[in-house]
Amino acid sequence: MNLFRAEVEIAIGGKKRLFKFGINQLALYTEKHKISLSEAEMSVAQIRDLFWSALVCGAKKKKQEVDFDEWDVGEWIDDMDQADFETVIEAMNQSFPEGQESKGSKKK
Repeated sequence: MNLFRAEVEIAIGGKKRLFKFGINQLALYTEKHKISLSEAEMSVAQIRDLFWSALVCGAKKKKQEVDFDEWDVGEWIDDMDQADFETVIEAMNQSFPEGQESKGSKKK
């Protein structure tokens, strides 16, 4: 079982898109912010970029064009249904091993 991977597909940005949390997503996210994983916090920009990096990894897994940027993802989050937002957050939380969830998040 891969403890660092979780996936969920949600309709966002006009089509179904895969959020893929995992090693590549964490690498993309931490490189973008120039931080270690232990330094990750849940600022608004970081939440947006966690979603963005998961969507980039989902598109790459499905061999789809990355036809969005961070700004687009922020707009999509603004329009997201609360249930879909919570589904993505839960997938993100599941991608962290027990006791290693990101700062500011809580496992259910």
